[in-house]
Amino acid sequence: MAKYIQLYLDTDFILPIGVGDSGNINKYIDQQASRRLWLYFSRTTNNVIFDSTESNRANFVAGREGFYGDFWMHIENGDKVPGESYKYIELLDLSRIISKLRDWSNETIFTETPEVVLNFSTVIPVKARKVFAAYLEEKLGKIRSYSIELNNMLSSKVLYDNQTLSPSFGDQLLIIQSAGYDILMSTLTWCGDQFMQGDESFRLRKKGGEYLKEALAKMVVDRYEQSYHMLLPAQLENEYHYQMQFTDEWLKERKGDEDIWIDNFHYSNNLAKFYPPIQIDGKQLNLIERDSIRNTINDVSKYYRKNIVNKHLHTILVGDVFKEEVFLKDCVSVTSSDSKYTFFNDNALQEALGRYNVKYSYLEEDLVNLERIFRDKANERSRISAYVHNAEILASLSDDVQSAIREIDSAVYTVNNRNMDLKTSWESLMRQSKFDNASELIAQMSISDELTISKNHSLDILKKIERKNALLIEIQQLQDVRPIIEAIRNGGQRLRELNAKADDLKNLPGTLRATIQKYRDLYPQYEELRELFEAEATLTGRRVLVDKMKGLTMEAMPVIDIETIKGHISAKVISTSGFLGMGIKKSIDLKLVLDKPMPCRGVLVISPKVISYIPEGRVGVYTIDVDKGKENTVIELNVDLQTLGLEKNAKSLFIRFWPHEDEKVPINRFDISGSGTIIL
Repeated sequence: MAKYIQLYLDTDFILPIGVGDSGNINKYIDQQASRRLWLYFSRTTNNVIFDSTESNRANFVAGREGFYGDFWMHIENGDKVPGESYKYIELLDLSRIISKLRDWSNETIFTETPEVVLNFSTVIPVKARKVFAAYLEEKLGKIRSYSIELNNMLSSKVLYDNQTLSPSFGDQLLIIQSAGYDILMSTLTWCGDQFMQGDESFRLRKKGGEYLKEALAKMVVDRYEQSYHMLLPAQLENEYHYQMQFTDEWLKERKGDEDIWIDNFHYSNNLAKFYPPIQIDGKQLNLIERDSIRNTINDVSKYYRKNIVNKHLHTILVGDVFKEEVFLKDCVSVTSSDSKYTFFNDNALQEALGRYNVKYSYLEEDLVNLERIFRDKANERSRISAYVHNAEILASLSDDVQSAIREIDSAVYTVNNRNMDLKTSWESLMRQSKFDNASELIAQMSISDELTISKNHSLDILKKIERKNALLIEIQQLQDVRPIIEAIRNGGQRLRELNAKADDLKNLPGTLRATIQKYRDLYPQYEELRELFEAEATLTGRRVLVDKMKGLTMEAMPVIDIETIKGHISAKVISTSGFLGMGIKKSIDLKLVLDKPMPCRGVLVISPKVISYIPEGRVGVYTIDVDKGKENTVIELNVDLQTLGLEKNAKSLFIRFWPHEDEKVPINRFDISGSGTIIL
């Protein structure tokens, strides 16, 4: 594993880390506890060497002579420092930034000529990147790579630190970053195995200032101007920016709405003259701060509502503007009400840069190809944008489908449970031809508004699936999206099934009313045929009449044709001695087993003589009835001959199992084997 220095290059500063042989991260921090190398310059007192400090920024913004900024613009244009022979790019060396990095590299990763990894802010022009990279390779060490963006490492760091996030296809990250005085907003979408950024970062110009500091600096300058009138109107804005460098000291003792005392105030045009202390109203300061951030927060909220179309997984906040608690809280309130956010200060940002070594350590890029690589990345962005947009569409559509399924399934379940019990009772009444009672039950049935609403919603979703069908066909070849496409199509089929059930439930009362009316009208015909059936003696005639009756009623038809019932009869005579050995008592052990449930009533007949039918009135025989539905062992008993009440002189008993005489079912439908005859 290579040793290298890694530099994140923002609009205003450089943030370094060092990576050693084992992948260990060494974070740059100077003696003043600053982790940044500032890109604002001024001459030192020796009139030769320049320095780079944060205070130079305030002086440059205030327009003071001898202070230099807008570094990236000037190196893009190849500009020289005003009044000097030096180019702006040379300020990196003249301010000792190069030597600081070299010395620190030698101390931390033990190499005087390290390899260098560059991560540019997206707002830095490509030409400026090329000039910077070429100069750094000449002065510091070989450039290893330069094309990986900060957002890639931030998203990787968030997933590493929050392993419970478990992104699903289409889930989104929101990244809000202050870059100088601007704010950059980006949306990253999970596309199967990584987060991808489809569109260029949206830039809010001049909206990334430190609002509290700006508000305080303005209040202080305006208060002193009320008394001393040292500035022209055109000078006020620059003075506000100049005084911002002192606001940290002024705010040090601030507590809530308490007033603030300002000491050691001086104007930028007279550093030696100090003015008397003044008191600043703390409540007024807070109101001005909130008022100053309102427009920016509205812009952030608008971007969020427009671009976060799927599940918002996390918000990432980067930059000095989020050091101010009010702005951070307001930003979170409009983007992450669930508190799913991470603020990256400089220390955390250095840790995020270390994710480069985990994900991109293989990457090596030649400076010769820099412009082409960034041009290709810009062209690729449009392709990625289409893919990301499709991911957002698919994830949103999948969520809509599942939501619609849950909605209509719940409504169907509720209505079905409420009405099916009534329908069961209705069917029972209709099998008895109790038409009035059945009508009363229908009146109790209802269809909820929820079912109507959910069905309409599901139809809208089905139309949406149909409109996206061409897209589904086009991208189903991509491995990462196949599961979600399958889920959408299966969900569509499920919605169609539930819609059909919803229609059935909606139409049920009307269908049942029509059924009642139908069978009510047919009932006189059914009664007439039923009377004819009862009077019909032949099996063939009964069959004809049953066929005619079937369509006229919901009542059960008489059983005349059944499947063959198989069974077995076992019977034997048991003889026992009487009291004191006198007399002999005889009884019969009897058992009947059937192979399937009885489709009709049956009769076991015990007769002293051979018979081919059940005698009318069952005269001269002993019978045992078996109910419809009985199966397996239906009879098992011991009965003495006296109980049978048969002829005393009978020499044999004939045992048969036949359909009940009232069922009019052919005897040959019963195939009963075993001992059907016993000798007494």
